[in-house]
Amino acid sequence: MDLSSPIEVGTASTAWRVQLLGGLQAVRDGHTLVRFPSRAVAMLLARLALYPMRRHPREELIELLWPGLEPAVGRNRLRQVLSTLRRLLEPPGASPVLVADRQTIGLSGNIASDVHEFERLLRDGRVAQALDCYRGDLLPGYYDEWVEDERLRLRSLFDIAQSRDASAPARPHGGDTAPALPAMRASSDAPVRNLPAFVSVFFGREVEQRRLHEALSAHRLVTLHGFGGGGKTRLAVEVARAAAGVDSVAFVALADCDDPAQIADRIRAALRMQPSPEDALGQLGAFLADHDVLLVLDNFEQLAEHGGGDVVLELLARLPRLRCLVTSRRVLDVAGEREIALGTLPLPDAAMTLAEAAATPSLALFIDRARGARPDFALTPRNAAALIGLTRALEGLPVAIEIAASRIRAYAPAEMHAALARRFELLTRRGAGARREGRHASLQATVEWSWRLLAPHQQRFLAALSVFRGEWDAAAAESVCEMPDAQRELEALVADSLLSVDVDSRGHTRFSMLETIREFAQERLGDGALALRARHRAHYLCAARQAVADGAVPEADVTNMRHALQTALDDHAPGTALALGVALQSHWESHGMPRTILELLQQARQQATDHDDDWHASLNLLATMLLNAGYTDEGRACAAQALIEAGTDPAHRAAALVSAARLAWARERRGDEIKPMLEEALALATRADRPQTQADAARALAIVVHVADRDAVRAEALCARAGALYRVAGKMREAYRVQLLRAPQLCDLRRLREARGAIEECEAYFRALDSTADLMCVANLSGILAAEQERWADAAAAYRQCLRLAWVEHSRYWLGMAFWNLPRSLGRIGHVAAAARLMSFGARFWARNFGALDATDVAFVAEVRRRIAERLGAATTDALWREGEALSLPEAVELALSPANV
Repeated sequence: MDLSSPIEVGTASTAWRVQLLGGLQAVRDGHTLVRFPSRAVAMLLARLALYPMRRHPREELIELLWPGLEPAVGRNRLRQVLSTLRRLLEPPGASPVLVADRQTIGLSGNIASDVHEFERLLRDGRVAQALDCYRGDLLPGYYDEWVEDERLRLRSLFDIAQSRDASAPARPHGGDTAPALPAMRASSDAPVRNLPAFVSVFFGREVEQRRLHEALSAHRLVTLHGFGGGGKTRLAVEVARAAAGVDSVAFVALADCDDPAQIADRIRAALRMQPSPEDALGQLGAFLADHDVLLVLDNFEQLAEHGGGDVVLELLARLPRLRCLVTSRRVLDVAGEREIALGTLPLPDAAMTLAEAAATPSLALFIDRARGARPDFALTPRNAAALIGLTRALEGLPVAIEIAASRIRAYAPAEMHAALARRFELLTRRGAGARREGRHASLQATVEWSWRLLAPHQQRFLAALSVFRGEWDAAAAESVCEMPDAQRELEALVADSLLSVDVDSRGHTRFSMLETIREFAQERLGDGALALRARHRAHYLCAARQAVADGAVPEADVTNMRHALQTALDDHAPGTALALGVALQSHWESHGMPRTILELLQQARQQATDHDDDWHASLNLLATMLLNAGYTDEGRACAAQALIEAGTDPAHRAAALVSAARLAWARERRGDEIKPMLEEALALATRADRPQTQADAARALAIVVHVADRDAVRAEALCARAGALYRVAGKMREAYRVQLLRAPQLCDLRRLREARGAIEECEAYFRALDSTADLMCVANLSGILAAEQERWADAAAAYRQCLRLAWVEHSRYWLGMAFWNLPRSLGRIGHVAAAARLMSFGARFWARNFGALDATDVAFVAEVRRRIAERLGAATTDALWREGEALSLPEAVELALSPANV
């Protein structure tokens, strides 16, 4: 078994203590964290510490930290924030604090918080000590909704406790509350309360309600803008209804008004004023001069481009005590306007419990509206997965959710999800509902209304933007869509609520659109679709090559690059697909290649007729990626074909020999057969002047020489040569990977301090790149080093981290390595039964995925089993061994990561 290739190991004496009351800080061993790299890092720590026993769904954390953010962007941001927090809390040598898998994030137990202590003391009846814990309100200076809710709850507990402890001095709370609307004096005239009444329940939007309330307290003109059917009208009415103390509040419906000159008449009617010979603006000015009035100007978008904003400004100038809350699909773009964008509703996640999913506003809305058609409808364990998938596909768009729910009479959730392939056909109201809802009678009609508001060149641009997936930047839009001054046009579409905007981790502005809008726009592309997709592929092929040269591919671009691969196959351009796959080789090696991409590249290779450099390189790439994914036989077939196709070309043959040797080594470990292949590859690459291939051959040969010949001296020399060649080729990531490879050799040479230094330096480098694949290797090698020094608990912690990362990234190779290495360490620290099960499973897992065990491997397994039998007896060991062989992969992962085995 090759142990030369995946977190940190735990020796910390005390746990972190997180202070949340009176201010955020974390303390351990006299070291205090007060300043955090970003607000998101601070808030993630606060949320986890507030509920230390809970595993938090990633989607929930994304919504709390960045409300309304595109899920893909949010997941990338959360990974970066989690990595930063891990570096703060888990320095080298520290015990793991954070526990994360693909769905959830939580705490390992090596952490405490003053909130947890405060509540525990209250439960124990130690009121005076609890009051001493309460240094101030929760997280002063943070005004997120969940923070404020918890702040009020804890403050209430404190007040109750203080009232029970007569000796406790009164203390200031120190927390801020959301400002109320300014007090508006009553008028002698009868007040007007003209707001529409809704019979349906209102879900979610608590954060948005608070933001609107605060905005109306400070600004006289607030525009709530967002895509059609997003719930702007309902939210505005709920906010206006809560504006107690105003003289008058009125709802002004403007959906069918397309002449700004009619706005004043509509307002006068909404206020129930009698018509007058004088002009409406003049009458409003005289009637409302001494009144505090809030007007909801609903559906303003068709008036915004034709002077409607000027009418509102004139009203506000004449009436200094007037406030206007405007709902619109586009902003008014006038002086003094406060814009608030309304996103879609938060979505449920598959990792949630039934109760958590049911409480998510989007799913709660669906269930409530579905019960209008089927009173017995409910979320159950049987339909949960289908309902969650359906709700996510509806994108949290209220109009889409409500229409879909209204059709629950004829569709099961799973059937409805499948029918969303015909989104606009399915999401159409039937009967009287269609006539009553007008523009919201169907999703098609909702999007069509926004489309008609655009100028022809904007319609063409929006249609062209449908070629993108996920997110893109202005430079991409300008290049792909051939739109000069794309930045200005994108800004206009954002203002029209047809695009969303965000800033990525590098500070670059990114744009995106709802899938609903994208599908509508794509249908209007016309004859230019083929050329558009070709430009899209060309742009992202160039971007991929540049990004790799710069050191890393932005996560936001990967979605478009994957889509470019797909369209290359669809449009019969396999050469471009292969070129893109090869350009992203370092990305795939760092983050893993999804099975879908493997299949696309295999299809492209079969379709390609021009066997150029990219074609040859793609065979070697596929061979490596298939090996990493656990498809060893398929990988060997690719490597064998690469050798055949290389012929006598020295550069191609050298690269193919390296790939074939890697696959053979992973499968059979026959050093006497593999060394000649790599030595030939090294000579051929030197003759062809291919430094990177030389380095690849030297690195692979170093592994074989070290493991098969036990020659650490020659192996280290080969690593030094490979590292120097990678640096010459400008491949710094590969140079660091070779440095990692030196660690086992240094261990054999008893240069343990040097080995630890190499691992730590590489870990810092790969953490900065957020390269999960390399961090798996780091964790594995940390375990090897710890085991070499008989620090078995540290070794087990490192191997578990390797397993944790491999499980998240679906890397079967590193799963195999972790399952192979972990059991011996577990047995040495007393978890003998778990060690038996996992060693049995690990041996079977490796044999099934990577080939039969060699004599050295068999001896290793036998030694571990012998030690276990000495502790437990042969009969018990045999029973445990059988249990391990019967484990499924998820069961084995759960057993390995169980806190009981820490």
